[in-house]
Amino acid sequence: MENNNKSNSDNFKNALCYIPFVSIVLFFTEQKKSKDLMKHIKYWSYLLFAFVLIRFIVVWILMIPISWLLFLVYIWITGFFWYKVYSWEDVDIEYIDEFDEKLKENMGNSNNKEK
Repeated sequence: MENNNKSNSDNFKNALCYIPFVSIVLFFTEQKKSKDLMKHIKYWSYLLFAFVLIRFIVVWILMIPISWLLFLVYIWITGFFWYKVYSWEDVDIEYIDEFDEKLKENMGNSNNKEK
């Protein structure tokens, strides 16, 4: 499937976001961030946060020693997203988008209350 709106380098950058910590490098070094690039950086950061939170709860609080299994699941999920983005498929996670919109709305409301 060929997409004429995006270039191959943009697609490659979007796919690189799912390689651990490359998103951070792209976030700080990329001069002109496209909307898609920011979306994939956001998705990766939420996936990493969820992995760290679940790992903390399972390994440190419940004392279940399966951190290697959780890591394999995390790598599989990010690999799946990497493949979908690299093969020009559109990746949209509604739950993350809705959560992000609610978060922005609440942050906007709290900033308006302070003024």
